[in-house]
This record gives sequence, C-alpha cells and structure tokens, in this order.
Amino acid sequence: MSCLRLVAQMVFMLGAVALSACGRPPPSGQAQADAATRAACQQRAEEVYNQQNRGEIYSPAPAVNSPFSSNYVPGISNRGLSELFAHDRMVSDCIRNTGTGAERSPPPAPTSQH
Repeated sequence: MSCLRLVAQMVFMLGAVALSACGRPPPSGQAQADAATRAACQQRAEEVYNQQNRGEIYSPAPAVNSPFSSNYVPGISNRGLSELFAHDRMVSDCIRNTGTGAERSPPPAPTSQH
C-alpha cells in the first residue's frame, strides 16, 4: 500500500510541475492599451479628488462618526458609498470618452479599383 501511495505522490508532483510550466500568453496590444487607459483614468480621478477635497485630506480626523467614538453607529453600511460611486463614475466616463476599443477616425472612403 505504501508503494502505491508513493507512486501516487510522484504522479501528483509530476502533474503539478507540468501544470506550473503552463502560463498565460502575453496580453494582446489592445489589452495592454485598455489597461494603460484604465490606469491613466484612475490616476486622473485620484488627482481630481485630491484637488476637490484638500480640506478633508489635510484636516485632522474628526471624532464624529469614527470608530470608538460615542456617536459611531456600526450598522450603517452605506458610509462613503457616494464618494466611491463618484470616483467609479469618473473613471468609467473617462474610459468611455477615451474610446478604448473603438476607432475615432472616420472610415476610409471607398476607392474604386479598375
């Protein structure tokens, strides 16, 4: 029985080694462009947030609604959702307006070949 267990472990190890050699192919040019566009849009959204909320960023943390304060209610699950929604909306609008996956130039005029 131990010989069978040893053979099973060896087969398992060889299978794991064989599968570890399989990797995903490198991303296509369009996938790389999409990722770069998304990263640029997220960076821009962060810059806009930092410009619009300077007072909130650099002010000391308030004791209101913070954990362990007397007025903190832990059951409120929608705290901060509006800011998250605004950030996500800005990123998705940026990606959509950038034209990822779509060509903005007009199609070439048909030419007649004789």
